[in-house]
Amino acid sequence: MGFRTVDDSMNTSDVKDRDEAVVKNELVAKELAAIDEKFSRDLAAIRVANAGEAAGDQVRLPKRIAGGFKGLAEDLEKRGRDWTTTVRLLDQHRIVLEAAEQERGVLYEQLSRNVVEAQDSGRSLKATLDACKSGDISGDLAGQFARNARALADLEKTSAALGANLVWFQSLWEQYARMIVKAQRQREDVRTNGL
Repeated sequence: MGFRTVDDSMNTSDVKDRDEAVVKNELVAKELAAIDEKFSRDLAAIRVANAGEAAGDQVRLPKRIAGGFKGLAEDLEKRGRDWTTTVRLLDQHRIVLEAAEQERGVLYEQLSRNVVEAQDSGRSLKATLDACKSGDISGDLAGQFARNARALADLEKTSAALGANLVWFQSLWEQYARMIVKAQRQREDVRTNGL
């Protein structure tokens, strides 16, 4: 007994006809699957559109995505980096702004102490000068002048530091305000144009 490639009941033309029928059936099955897939996509699009109309909004499916999926991904990634940068900058500006404000508070407290010291040393100097004018030269006039000069120098130093702090604080505040406006524009852009 040898191997048979074709059943005795089937001749060569029957095998050929059967192979052609199998190939045709596979092609028809692929075409039906493609038609079924297209129908499913169209049905899903209609359902989405109907859902939008039912909600009062007309859902319009785009016919073309500019830049394709890669362009969309790049745009979303860029927007994400922009938002992250904005959040970080806002945090950094806020931290520096708070530090400047704390320094400002410390300087104003120092200014209050300097003003009191300058006024006290000024009154003491005046009293010593009045006593000298009356003929009493027992007071330490040189010491009173030196004390008042130190108090006024401290007052001037604190006042200059407050002036510098004010310029710094104003600059920081303006930068922070610009970042807030930028963040607001980004938020409005998302509300207007979507992601």
